Amino acid sequence: MPAQGRRNEGKAATYNHDNTYAWFRERVKKLEDDPSYDPSDWQGAMQKALLWGDEIPIGKLFQRTDLPSLDQAEPVLEGGPIALRKLGISKELAQEFVAELM
Repeated sequence: MPAQGRRNEGKAATYNHDNTYAWFRERVKKLEDDPSYDPSDWQGAMQKALLWGDEIPIGKLFQRTDLPSLDQAEPVLEGGPIALRKLGISKELAQEFVAELM
């Protein structure tokens, strides 16, 4: 696609000259920096999510504290991330599987 864009004058890259880095820098506010912000308040989170203009909130908008997180609720994840676990098969067999897929 980039090569096509260079050949076709109608698909040249454009840049936003209004909402520059300096423009965003003035407006972006980290929610963690506001001690009065409660990330467990759903209504407050929805109000913050709609803000855009003089203030642009970033950070943790909402977090449920009344339910366990997925890694706490799912028994298969008790042993840690699945991607970091030992396969339980020999290295040779694992290499055969990979070779078959290639």
